[in-house]
Amino acid sequence: MDSAELGASKSVDSSTGWVHDSEISCWDASMAGGESKTDQGSHRSKARLDSSVGGATLGEEIMSKLSRINGAINKMSKEQMQTKLAEIHLSTSGVKDVLKKRLKNYYKRQKLSQLNKPLLEEEKMKYDYLVVIDFEATCSETNENFVHEIIEFPAVLIDTKNNAVCNVFQRFCKPNVNPILTDFCTSLTGISQQQVDKAKDFTQVFAEFEEWMAIHKLGTEHEFAILTDGPWDMARFLKTQTELSGIPFPRWAKQWINLRKAYTAFYACGRVNLHQMLEELGMKFQGRPHCGLDDARNIAAIALRLLQDGCIMRINEHYREGVISPQKSNSSSRGNRSAGSHRSPPKSRMTQKHVQKDQGREPYNVHQEGENLSDLMEYLKLQKS
Repeated sequence: MDSAELGASKSVDSSTGWVHDSEISCWDASMAGGESKTDQGSHRSKARLDSSVGGATLGEEIMSKLSRINGAINKMSKEQMQTKLAEIHLSTSGVKDVLKKRLKNYYKRQKLSQLNKPLLEEEKMKYDYLVVIDFEATCSETNENFVHEIIEFPAVLIDTKNNAVCNVFQRFCKPNVNPILTDFCTSLTGISQQQVDKAKDFTQVFAEFEEWMAIHKLGTEHEFAILTDGPWDMARFLKTQTELSGIPFPRWAKQWINLRKAYTAFYACGRVNLHQMLEELGMKFQGRPHCGLDDARNIAAIALRLLQDGCIMRINEHYREGVISPQKSNSSSRGNRSAGSHRSPPKSRMTQKHVQKDQGREPYNVHQEGENLSDLMEYLKLQKS
C-alpha cells in the first residue's frame, strides 16, 4: 500500500485483504479533478525513498509512505474524505477534522501492522471495560447554599474489545437533607417525588452498584475505568454524597477518564460539551437531556465512536484530597473550596443549562492519547526502537 490508496486505481488481494494500487502521486490523489501535475515536494520525497530503498529500514519506508498519505489527506475536501471513508466501510458522519482523523488513523493502523512489532504500552487499550456514569442530584433554581444529593445513579458498561454497550445499571435514591424535590429539579431531571419516595437510601444503592460491578468481575478479572462527561460526577457529587452518607470514598472513583479531554486531545479541537461532541460527530442526542441514564447512553455513544476511530483511552484526571474538583492551582477562588463543603457554589452545574461545564479552572491534566503527538515524533520513536 502507498499514498496511491487514496486514488482510484486499486485491486484487492482476496487472500490477505490488502489493497494494492498503481503508483500515483499524493497530489493527484488529493485533487478532485485528478490533475496530472505532480507536487514537487512529494516527487522529491518519493525520489529520495526510491534511491535509498536498499539501505532504508522497513520502518523508515512505512513511515515515509504514511507521511505522504497524511499529506494527501490534508489536501482532500470533506466530500473526498467521505467518499474514501465509504469505500473502506467507515463512518462518513462528522465535521471535516473528525473525518480527517478517522481516515489518517485507518491508514496508520494499516501501515504499522506491516511492521509485525509488538505494540508499546501507550499504544494498547488497557481497559477491558469502561463504566460510564452521569449522576443526577437534587437542586434548586438558584442553588444558593444548597446541598446536592444524588437522586439517580446510572451506569452504562462498554465492552472495549467488541466496541459495544453490554449492560446498564440504574437506580433512584431517596434524598435525606432535602427530601422534597423542588419544582425546578423535577422539571430539569424528569424525576418525580413519587420515584424518590419509593427509592432506597444511597448507601443501599451504592452497595447494589458495587455488587453489579462484582457480577461483571470489574477490578478482579477485568481491567476497567470510570468514564464521565467532566470531573464533577466523581470529584463533587459522589465525594459529597459519600460524606453525607458516612461511607468511604471508593478507590475506583479516585481516577477517571474525562471524555471531554479525551475528545479534544484526539481530534485536536477546542473545548466542547456533550451536545457539541455529538454535533461534531454527526450524531444526535437520544432520549431526554438531564435524565442520568440517557445522558450516560449518549456519553457512551461518543466513547464508542472515539474507540472506533482509534482513540486509546486512558485515565486523564485524578481526585486530590482537599480539593472539590481535580484542578490546577491558579488565582481563581472557585477551586479552593474543600471537599468537606457540601453546599453548592452560587451557580452550580444544575442551573447552568446553557453554560459549558468546564468554564473556569482547568482540570488536572494527564496526557491523553493524541495529545502533543506528530508524525515526526512517531517516526523518531520508531527509528530508536
